[in-house]
Amino acid sequence: MTTIKLYDLARATKPDGSWSYNVWKTRLALNYKGIPYTTIWVDHNTIKPTLEAIGVTPNTPAKGFEYTVPTVKLQDDSVITDSSKIASKLEEIQPSPSLRLDTSLQAEADSIVRMIYVPLFPIYMPRVAREVIDKSTVPAFAKSREARFGMTLEEMEGLRGEEQAWEAAKPGFEAMGKLLRERKEDEGPFIHGSQLCYADFVLVAVFEAFQRVGSDMFEKAIGMDPSFGKLYDACEAWVQNDR
Repeated sequence: MTTIKLYDLARATKPDGSWSYNVWKTRLALNYKGIPYTTIWVDHNTIKPTLEAIGVTPNTPAKGFEYTVPTVKLQDDSVITDSSKIASKLEEIQPSPSLRLDTSLQAEADSIVRMIYVPLFPIYMPRVAREVIDKSTVPAFAKSREARFGMTLEEMEGLRGEEQAWEAAKPGFEAMGKLLRERKEDEGPFIHGSQLCYADFVLVAVFEAFQRVGSDMFEKAIGMDPSFGKLYDACEAWVQNDR
């Protein structure tokens, strides 16, 4: 049987495997459901021609980037880009185990992650350029980020990096801790307690992205609230298949 194809950003350095936050949301969902898939690796030079070739429609300018991952190609050759749309399709294809999709909760989780992820870009993005992606793709990566943020990676790191970045991310970590406490129906590790939902994967994906770019970033982030480590540990089985 033809498996789903998952398009993901390649890593040039060891250990290899998936490192992209957005793709991890989809990868966690696939792994949780046990849906067979094959990873097709692209980089910042090949993403456009590769996705064009399978019929992906370019994103609108508001998206920030013309072509993005995750993108999946299904068994019927249809393609879907955007992790939330992919999650809905996976739930349709294989309802069990359920992702317990909740649009408003997922939007809240996404918003909280942005409160963490975006302030930490001045640490995260320069590391991606230096330590993760192939050197031949760094110019394209750096140029697209400079166009989006209005400064070079070096300027971003120098002006907004390190402790400034962590301080700016604190409200996001506090909001995540609050989310993991206020929705619980029992003492389980997930947002709802013992019942996992897709919004949990939205949160876990950012920790896994930090883990793949720098273990020190992961340790600092996971240590911000005791609930973070409990959530991550409860999802550990689904981060093992990273390629």
